[in-house]
Amino acid sequence: MLRLPPPAGAYIQNEHSYQVGSALLWKRRAEAALDALDKAQRQLQACKRREQRLRLRVGELQRERRAPAESRRPLKEQLQVFELQLLNDGE
Repeated sequence: MLRLPPPAGAYIQNEHSYQVGSALLWKRRAEAALDALDKAQRQLQACKRREQRLRLRVGELQRERRAPAESRRPLKEQLQVFELQLLNDGE
């Protein structure tokens, strides 16, 4: 006995991607996708602004940390010059 194939369209579920929905349904889906894209773009821009602020702050902190180290070097050099002057005066 031969089996009969299922009736046409029986394997397609209601929300299957092959089913063509109404125009309003597709319009709502497109609007939802555009809203999601807009939200993601706003979040990305906010993240970029935060990253830029953090990079600027890290740069400021690094400059502040380097500033005392750079100011110590001339002090050491000044002390060496002062020692040489004392030695020369003592001779």
